[in-house]
Amino acid sequence: MSPIVVMATRGQPSYLLINHLAERFDIAQVIFEAPRQGKMLRYRLRRLGPVAVAGQMAFLGYDRLVIRPRSRARIAALLDGHDVRPPDGRLDVLDVDSVNTDQVADLLDDLRPGAVVVSGTGIIARRILERAPAFVNIHVGITPRYRGVHGGFWAVYEGRPDLVGTTIHLLDPGVDTGEIIEQRRVDVDPFTDTYRTLPVKQYLGALEAMADAVRAVLDGRARPYRRTDLESRQWYSPTPLEYRYFQREMRRLRRAGRQPAAR
Repeated sequence: MSPIVVMATRGQPSYLLINHLAERFDIAQVIFEAPRQGKMLRYRLRRLGPVAVAGQMAFLGYDRLVIRPRSRARIAALLDGHDVRPPDGRLDVLDVDSVNTDQVADLLDDLRPGAVVVSGTGIIARRILERAPAFVNIHVGITPRYRGVHGGFWAVYEGRPDLVGTTIHLLDPGVDTGEIIEQRRVDVDPFTDTYRTLPVKQYLGALEAMADAVRAVLDGRARPYRRTDLESRQWYSPTPLEYRYFQREMRRLRRAGRQPAAR
């Protein structure tokens, strides 16, 4: 079986995925892309305007001070028994400012991976995508409805907890617009889940789906498809007002004591 390459950003979700795949595949290289907050901020200012971005920044501050500390115990419980160690020292690791550099292009040309697994990087340039037969992305959202970031949060926000889940898809130059290989739904627990715990559950629920998808790609058995039953939309970080709507929906689910049937 051909080796694979993983492109990711550093953090527990990526470490979780890498360690899960390392037990099943030959990972020739792990490439970590540096955080890109400055570039992302400029992009959002152009796209959304300063008022919306100011609201997003205010929410990020609240998240850092309140939501993250309150979610730590629950996240630790979810990750208990899972391997979230950094792969440094166990796998070949390269840290880069961007996955779109000549260095990365040359490395892929040398390694000739059967597939590249992607977790959390920025948009990958077409010239990089041409360096391997398939780039397989793990996205914490059900596409095409929840492209962009925080797909689970936005599904709850819209009153669609039945659409909280994860998509494994092929990458193209768009934002989560590639053909779908697998999707896995995740149950929402309105009594314990938060803005921070939902992405962890989405990753955990899709680990084996990603392994199955990579195996199918390497074996030539993958049958990518597109969903036409969902409207396509790209989402961004929430504002404090949008977070209030999310909390309202979680309260509604708590009162109901169960998730409503899919609409």
